[in-house]
Amino acid sequence: MTIEQFRVPDISCQHCVNAITEEVSALAGVQRVLVSLDDKRVTVEHAPEVTADQIIAAINEAGYDQVERLS
Repeated sequence: MTIEQFRVPDISCQHCVNAITEEVSALAGVQRVLVSLDDKRVTVEHAPEVTADQIIAAINEAGYDQVERLS
């Protein structure tokens, strides 16, 4: 498994957490999604075949366009 983190500055509420978690979790190969409102950070544990671009696209699909890959 691979763990990657992304900063999403526009997240601010539980709805944001739910929307991002739902979209990213729908990707085949994603095992776990953790969203921190305090840090405005999304941590994703996933299979190696899942790319950062796929995760960013899923976060974008949830309605959050500003996404920065941290790791």
